Amino acid sequence: MIDFPRMEAFLPEILESLDAHDMSVFPQGAGFRATSAFGETLLTPSDGLLTIELEARSGASLNRIRHSITGLIGFVAKSEQLEIEWEGDRVGKTFPPDLRILTVCDIQRLTPRMRRVVFHGEDLQRFDVRDQIHTRLLFQPEGADRPEWPMLDDAGCIIWPSGEQQLGSRVYTIRHVDGADGTMTIDFYDHGDTGPGTQWLRRVRPGDIVGALGPAAHGPKPARRMLLAGDETGLPGIARILEAAADDLEGLAIIEVADRAEEQAFEKPEKVEVLWLYREDGEGGLLADRVRSWDWPADHSELFVWIGCEYHDFRTIRLFLRDEVKLHKSRIVAFSHWRRGMSEEDIVAAGGKAVAA
Repeated sequence: MIDFPRMEAFLPEILESLDAHDMSVFPQGAGFRATSAFGETLLTPSDGLLTIELEARSGASLNRIRHSITGLIGFVAKSEQLEIEWEGDRVGKTFPPDLRILTVCDIQRLTPRMRRVVFHGEDLQRFDVRDQIHTRLLFQPEGADRPEWPMLDDAGCIIWPSGEQQLGSRVYTIRHVDGADGTMTIDFYDHGDTGPGTQWLRRVRPGDIVGALGPAAHGPKPARRMLLAGDETGLPGIARILEAAADDLEGLAIIEVADRAEEQAFEKPEKVEVLWLYREDGEGGLLADRVRSWDWPADHSELFVWIGCEYHDFRTIRLFLRDEVKLHKSRIVAFSHWRRGMSEEDIVAAGGKAVAA
């Protein structure tokens, strides 16, 4: 039971976050039940309190659910400084049950700033799903002789190797996955920064290994007409969605990149137009402007909108969809892959307000 005086202000976003992270959330009695491959969670709000009950498939799954619930609630309601303490079964430290070890088997140069890395791994079927298209990669330190991986404790907290956070990590879109073949493909964009993913990308060689957690979040929903919009970080998601789409899909994909050299080819339905925007031709705001100028249909019943880009563009577009288009949130998947001037560590420290619309 969590003492949560302003729970009503955060509960909708908490439920949306759970639903986006490989959990199915639906009302049950006075609360909400979230189901996942690891087990089930019952959340019951009442008068400034939030009661959470868990049922897990195994001890490792129990710690994994605890970690998900603690992390998501703590991030969304960072300002509330909640104290989340778990009671019940104790199993000790366990490896995350969704952790997979991937080995680099191929590296391709798609554009001057985009690299495609193909990994091989065992038991990747859980990543091969339509509506959960992201994974968190864990990078070993450069020159590490023996790989080590984090564990989870009975509080759902991460226990890092040697007691320190040695492994850098970032979230990426899964460009393609074949569970039967045991391969996963991820397209990496070099932002020119010094983050752990960028540093790893610049030194990666076949045979290198990473850890992968997930999958989670931000896949497409069924529709006959789509608008998709993103920058280089959203491009892998747009390409994956269109390559898997039905042949009769109609719509528009708007993709903003640095310059013409960053264009890349991918398969798409014949009735979907792809519009490339180049930042070298403008001063920002291109993506949001083009989304605004689309010929929006009056009937939204067969429409789906997918947005993946930098935070400020995401926020502008998300508010436009809500306030002017008045598109129901069930017809939208919109999120910020990154925020200019903030690292992922900065965003985690700030909490959900740093990436909220």
